[in-house]
Amino acid sequence: MTERANPAETSETGLEWDEEGLPVEYVRSLFVTLGKAFRAFQLYDENNPVRQRFVTTLRDEFEGLWKELDKLVVTMDEDHIYLGESEIYASESRNDSLAFLFFKDGVREITFLPGIEGEELERLLGVLQQARQLVPEGDDLLTVLWEAELTCFQYRYVDLLAEGVAMPDAGPGASGETLQAALEAEDEEIAQQQEEGAASDAPQTVSQDDFNPTLYALDPREMETLRSELQKEMERDTRADVLRALFDRLEEPQNRERQSEILGILESLIPNFLSRGGLVPATNVMRELRRLEQAEGIFDEQRMAESRRIVDGLSARESIEELMSALFGGTIRASAAQLGTFLQFLRGGALAPLLRASETVEHKELRTVLRRSVQGIANQNRPALVALLGEKDALVASAAARLAGEMGVSEAGPALADLLDHDEPSVRLAAIDAAIALKASVVASGLERALADEEREIRIAAARALGELRYTPAAETLSGLIRGKPIRSADISEKVAVFEAYGLSAQDDGVGLLDELLNRKGLLGKRESTEMRAAAALGLGRIASAEARAALERAARDEDPVVRSNVNRALRQEE
Repeated sequence: MTERANPAETSETGLEWDEEGLPVEYVRSLFVTLGKAFRAFQLYDENNPVRQRFVTTLRDEFEGLWKELDKLVVTMDEDHIYLGESEIYASESRNDSLAFLFFKDGVREITFLPGIEGEELERLLGVLQQARQLVPEGDDLLTVLWEAELTCFQYRYVDLLAEGVAMPDAGPGASGETLQAALEAEDEEIAQQQEEGAASDAPQTVSQDDFNPTLYALDPREMETLRSELQKEMERDTRADVLRALFDRLEEPQNRERQSEILGILESLIPNFLSRGGLVPATNVMRELRRLEQAEGIFDEQRMAESRRIVDGLSARESIEELMSALFGGTIRASAAQLGTFLQFLRGGALAPLLRASETVEHKELRTVLRRSVQGIANQNRPALVALLGEKDALVASAAARLAGEMGVSEAGPALADLLDHDEPSVRLAAIDAAIALKASVVASGLERALADEEREIRIAAARALGELRYTPAAETLSGLIRGKPIRSADISEKVAVFEAYGLSAQDDGVGLLDELLNRKGLLGKRESTEMRAAAALGLGRIASAEARAALERAARDEDPVVRSNVNRALRQEE
């Protein structure tokens, strides 16, 4: 370690040193990062950005440490890791404890050397992950570390069979021969004393009772039964038994005060379960509460309100955001099935954070679970979903609009019309998609305004929506667009969307304009551009009338191959 004139000062790299010249706080932070990187290693595959971010942060912290130390040596007991005399890591749960992972297999001291931040870092994390999965009868951590051949990670361990056994020391000046002679003399003296005691205490007769087994002796079958019952008791889920007892008492309506007391206990228990990753017991509590709420005569009005307050608190935005943060950060772990079962009991307040999470999560299976859960909650709380259409968060508002369209929430129509004037293009586009899904003509006037939107994608989507809705009053607006100059500079996709929308909304009234654009020649034989004529042909293909077909057939042998191809396409579509 580098010598320092004043260990209590702060170094140029920002590390604070204690009185012994050790950067305790920095190393404590490093082990927090190591724990997070280890959890990420277990939860995500190697290409996941969350895992890569934690490993990169850990590398950076090691690199900063090597500017002040030439090595990092820490020791450990069952639940703690120490730097010198200072505790830098502690864990209440041995399931996730780095200290216990090393300690249980005899490792008492580990040393990190410069270079560990290189390719050996991920190998070390892989070794620790493998050690967590080892079965008792298989290899131990020491074997896995030995096979990994790490050069920048060293460790010292003890023989667990010999640990704590003190060997007697010979006295000063004693040799092996004198010690052996002393032991033999002591053995002779003990044997002589035993012979004298036996001679004086020996009974004169032998009774048959001396050979009877004790009254409390157990045969092998009884011993096996006793062991089996003891094992069952050790493995019994005490928490589940306590919860069952609480719910048994909760089903007694004759004692309302005790019901309120139990509901208060459950209200504090569920957050405690979730903070420890206990989604299963939390789900069981919510399932039982729902059952009792639906049962007749169990709860009066006050107890019903107290029970619903528990679920409402869990469904609050802050609670769900904290839960999602813990899941994404690896602080708690749960399977997709466990999470999905838990979320189905939540209420409308959980929709906003869950919608945001379902749009941002990278894990494919988790995203599917979140979206399915969101749809289930929204189906039971449709007013809450409609209210989210006015959310300031553009991501939530657009996700709510798409969900309303997918679920066919017809009462969302007026709110979708308001969203067509939203500042964010993504929200306007989502509102148009939802309007198409809902066949909501209430948004048609907004769609007409959207035909002049500054965003090309929104103009195209609005035109297609008006066509899907077959909104006849929009024919005049679309006709003006077709006759105007801006449409001629638009790309082919926008032209086609506008012309087809016009054909669908105007029907027979639109044949004249589209026929003119497709087939008319100017005084000098000049026609409209190829793109305009092709789009006009597709617009005619959307009109189911003999006049439209006749106009298309007149251009069936047009010398322009693009026009001819789209005319034939329109004719096939009509058939």
